[in-house]
Amino acid sequence: MANNEFELRRQTVASSLAERKLDGLLVSFGPNLRYLSGFTGSNALLLLTAAKSVLFTDPRYTIQAGLESTCQVHISKGPLAVDMVAAIARMRVRRVGYEPAMMSCDAYRSLDDRMPPKAALVPVKGWIEELRMVKSPAEIARIRRSVDTNSQAFEQGVARVRPGMKEQDLAAELEYRMRRLGAEKPSFETIVAGGERSALPHAQPTAARF
Repeated sequence: MANNEFELRRQTVASSLAERKLDGLLVSFGPNLRYLSGFTGSNALLLLTAAKSVLFTDPRYTIQAGLESTCQVHISKGPLAVDMVAAIARMRVRRVGYEPAMMSCDAYRSLDDRMPPKAALVPVKGWIEELRMVKSPAEIARIRRSVDTNSQAFEQGVARVRPGMKEQDLAAELEYRMRRLGAEKPSFETIVAGGERSALPHAQPTAARF
Protein backbone atom coordinates (compact mmCIF):
# COMPACT_ATOMS: atom_id res chain seq x y z
CA MET A 1 0.00 0.00 0.00
CA ALA A 2 1.30 3.47 -0.87
CA ASN A 3 2.36 5.53 2.12
CA ASN A 4 0.25 8.46 0.93
CA GLU A 5 -2.88 6.37 1.58
CA PHE A 6 -1.97 6.14 5.26
CA GLU A 7 -1.22 9.86 5.31
CA LEU A 8 -4.63 10.63 3.81
CA ARG A 9 -6.32 8.52 6.48
CA ARG A 10 -4.47 10.35 9.23
CA GLN A 11 -5.39 13.69 7.66
CA THR A 12 -9.05 12.65 7.65
CA VAL A 13 -8.88 11.91 11.37
CA ALA A 14 -6.85 15.02 12.17
CA SER A 15 -9.31 17.26 10.34
CA SER A 16 -12.18 15.91 12.47
CA LEU A 17 -10.54 16.28 15.88
CA ALA A 18 -11.86 19.79 16.49
CA GLU A 19 -15.49 18.93 15.76
CA ARG A 20 -15.19 16.07 18.25
CA LYS A 21 -13.74 18.52 20.78
CA LEU A 22 -10.46 16.63 20.88
CA ASP A 23 -6.87 17.81 20.70
CA GLY A 24 -5.50 14.38 19.91
CA LEU A 25 -6.31 10.71 19.47
CA LEU A 26 -4.50 7.75 21.03
CA VAL A 27 -4.73 4.58 18.94
CA SER A 28 -3.71 1.31 20.58
CA PHE A 29 -5.83 -1.35 18.84
CA GLY A 30 -3.62 -3.22 16.36
CA PRO A 31 -5.89 -3.20 13.25
CA ASN A 32 -6.73 0.49 13.74
CA LEU A 33 -3.10 1.36 14.33
CA ARG A 34 -2.09 -0.45 11.16
CA TYR A 35 -4.91 1.26 9.24
CA LEU A 36 -3.58 4.69 10.18
CA SER A 37 0.17 4.11 10.26
CA GLY A 38 1.00 1.02 8.23
CA PHE A 39 2.95 -0.41 11.15
CA THR A 40 2.50 -4.17 11.65
CA GLY A 41 4.51 -4.77 14.84
CA SER A 42 2.96 -6.17 18.01
CA ASN A 43 3.80 -3.32 20.39
CA ALA A 44 2.97 0.27 19.53
CA LEU A 45 0.90 3.34 20.34
CA LEU A 46 -0.05 6.09 17.93
CA LEU A 47 -0.63 9.66 19.07
CA LEU A 48 -2.37 11.67 16.37
CA THR A 49 -2.90 15.43 16.56
CA ALA A 50 -3.76 18.11 14.01
CA ALA A 51 -0.06 18.96 13.69
CA LYS A 52 1.68 15.58 13.71
CA SER A 53 1.45 11.83 14.24
CA VAL A 54 3.92 10.04 16.49
CA LEU A 55 4.33 6.27 16.56
CA PHE A 56 5.75 4.89 19.81
CA THR A 57 7.31 1.44 19.75
CA ASP A 58 10.20 -0.47 21.30
CA PRO A 59 13.78 -1.08 20.08
CA ARG A 60 12.90 -4.41 18.44
CA TYR A 61 11.00 -2.50 15.77
CA THR A 62 13.44 0.35 15.07
CA ILE A 63 14.09 -0.69 11.48
CA GLN A 64 10.60 -2.05 10.79
CA ALA A 65 8.84 1.11 11.98
CA GLY A 66 11.03 3.26 9.77
CA LEU A 67 10.28 1.09 6.75
CA GLU A 68 6.54 0.69 7.26
CA SER A 69 5.40 4.07 8.53
CA THR A 70 5.77 7.72 7.54
CA CYS A 71 4.79 8.85 11.03
CA GLN A 72 7.39 10.35 13.29
CA VAL A 73 8.80 7.32 15.12
CA HIS A 74 9.80 7.37 18.78
CA ILE A 75 11.69 4.36 20.10
CA SER A 76 10.96 3.86 23.80
CA LYS A 77 13.48 2.14 26.06
CA GLY A 78 10.81 1.56 28.71
CA PRO A 79 6.98 1.48 28.83
CA LEU A 80 5.48 3.18 25.77
CA ALA A 81 2.87 4.93 27.91
CA VAL A 82 5.55 6.86 29.81
CA ASP A 83 7.04 8.40 26.68
CA MET A 84 3.64 9.02 25.13
CA VAL A 85 2.38 10.90 28.19
CA ALA A 86 5.59 12.95 28.16
CA ALA A 87 4.83 13.85 24.54
CA ILE A 88 1.26 14.83 25.49
CA ALA A 89 2.64 17.18 28.12
CA ARG A 90 5.29 18.58 25.78
CA MET A 91 2.77 19.17 22.98
CA ARG A 92 0.22 20.59 25.45
CA VAL A 93 -2.48 18.23 24.29
CA ARG A 94 -5.47 18.55 26.62
CA ARG A 95 -8.31 16.28 25.49
CA VAL A 96 -7.02 12.96 24.22
CA GLY A 97 -9.45 10.50 22.68
CA TYR A 98 -8.89 6.79 23.30
CA GLU A 99 -10.50 3.50 22.31
CA PRO A 100 -12.39 2.30 25.42
CA ALA A 101 -13.49 -1.04 23.99
CA MET A 102 -9.96 -1.86 22.87
CA MET A 103 -8.03 -0.94 26.01
CA SER A 104 -7.72 -3.01 29.17
CA CYS A 105 -8.54 -1.51 32.55
CA ASP A 106 -4.88 -1.83 33.56
CA ALA A 107 -3.70 0.00 30.44
CA TYR A 108 -6.26 2.76 30.99
CA ARG A 109 -5.29 3.23 34.64
CA SER A 110 -1.61 3.26 33.75
CA LEU A 111 -2.21 6.08 31.28
CA ASP A 112 -4.72 8.01 33.36
CA ASP A 113 -2.47 8.03 36.42
CA ARG A 114 0.36 9.53 34.39
CA MET A 115 -1.61 12.17 32.47
CA PRO A 116 -0.51 15.80 32.97
CA PRO A 117 -2.73 17.83 35.37
CA LYS A 118 -4.62 19.66 32.61
CA ALA A 119 -4.94 16.70 30.26
CA ALA A 120 -7.74 14.13 30.18
CA LEU A 121 -8.57 10.89 28.41
CA VAL A 122 -11.87 11.04 26.51
CA PRO A 123 -13.59 7.82 25.32
CA VAL A 124 -14.17 7.66 21.57
CA LYS A 125 -16.22 4.67 20.44
CA GLY A 126 -15.91 3.12 17.00
CA TRP A 127 -14.54 6.15 15.13
CA ILE A 128 -11.73 4.39 13.28
CA GLU A 129 -13.84 1.28 12.78
CA GLU A 130 -16.44 3.42 10.99
CA LEU A 131 -13.75 4.82 8.70
CA ARG A 132 -12.50 1.32 7.97
CA MET A 133 -15.97 0.25 6.84
CA VAL A 134 -15.73 2.46 3.75
CA LYS A 135 -13.22 0.90 1.39
CA SER A 136 -11.11 2.89 -1.04
CA PRO A 137 -10.67 1.71 -4.66
CA ALA A 138 -7.19 0.45 -3.71
CA GLU A 139 -8.59 -1.57 -0.80
CA ILE A 140 -11.33 -3.06 -2.99
CA ALA A 141 -8.69 -4.10 -5.52
CA ARG A 142 -6.67 -5.81 -2.80
CA ILE A 143 -9.76 -7.62 -1.50
CA ARG A 144 -10.49 -8.90 -5.00
CA ARG A 145 -6.88 -10.01 -5.39
CA SER A 146 -7.10 -11.83 -2.06
CA VAL A 147 -10.28 -13.65 -3.10
CA ASP A 148 -8.68 -14.69 -6.39
CA THR A 149 -5.53 -15.86 -4.61
CA ASN A 150 -7.49 -17.92 -2.07
CA SER A 151 -9.66 -19.46 -4.77
CA GLN A 152 -6.62 -20.50 -6.80
CA ALA A 153 -4.87 -21.87 -3.72
CA PHE A 154 -7.97 -23.90 -2.82
CA GLU A 155 -8.28 -25.35 -6.33
CA GLN A 156 -4.61 -26.27 -6.43
CA GLY A 157 -4.67 -27.71 -2.92
CA VAL A 158 -7.81 -29.80 -3.39
CA ALA A 159 -6.34 -31.26 -6.59
CA ARG A 160 -3.60 -32.84 -4.45
CA VAL A 161 -5.94 -34.52 -1.95
CA ARG A 162 -5.43 -38.28 -1.77
CA PRO A 163 -7.06 -41.01 0.35
CA GLY A 164 -5.22 -41.31 3.66
CA MET A 165 -3.88 -37.76 3.56
CA LYS A 166 -3.50 -36.07 6.96
CA GLU A 167 -5.52 -32.98 7.79
CA GLN A 168 -2.28 -31.25 8.80
CA ASP A 169 -0.70 -32.03 5.45
CA LEU A 170 -3.61 -30.57 3.51
CA ALA A 171 -3.57 -27.45 5.68
CA ALA A 172 0.16 -27.07 5.01
CA GLU A 173 -0.45 -27.57 1.30
CA LEU A 174 -3.13 -24.88 1.21
CA GLU A 175 -0.95 -22.38 3.06
CA TYR A 176 2.01 -23.20 0.81
CA ARG A 177 -0.12 -22.53 -2.28
CA MET A 178 -1.35 -19.23 -0.84
CA ARG A 179 2.19 -18.01 -0.27
CA ARG A 180 3.38 -19.20 -3.67
CA LEU A 181 0.58 -17.15 -5.22
CA GLY A 182 1.68 -14.01 -3.36
CA ALA A 183 -0.21 -14.03 -0.05
CA GLU A 184 1.58 -12.76 3.06
CA LYS A 185 -0.09 -15.30 5.36
CA PRO A 186 -3.56 -16.67 6.16
CA SER A 187 -5.82 -14.14 7.87
CA PHE A 188 -6.79 -16.84 10.41
CA GLU A 189 -5.79 -20.43 11.15
CA THR A 190 -6.52 -22.73 8.24
CA ILE A 191 -9.46 -25.03 8.96
CA VAL A 192 -9.21 -28.59 7.62
CA ALA A 193 -11.28 -31.47 9.01
CA GLY A 194 -12.49 -34.80 7.70
CA GLY A 195 -15.05 -37.42 8.69
CA GLU A 196 -16.91 -36.73 11.92
CA ARG A 197 -14.57 -33.82 12.66
CA SER A 198 -15.93 -31.95 9.65
CA ALA A 199 -18.90 -30.91 11.82
CA LEU A 200 -16.58 -28.77 13.96
CA PRO A 201 -16.96 -25.11 12.87
CA HIS A 202 -13.41 -24.12 13.90
CA ALA A 203 -11.58 -27.40 13.64
CA GLN A 204 -7.81 -27.30 13.94
CA PRO A 205 -5.98 -29.66 11.56
CA THR A 206 -4.71 -32.85 13.24
CA ALA A 207 -2.83 -35.97 12.22
CA ALA A 208 -6.17 -37.64 11.47
CA ARG A 209 -6.38 -39.06 7.95
CA PHE A 210 -9.17 -38.68 5.42
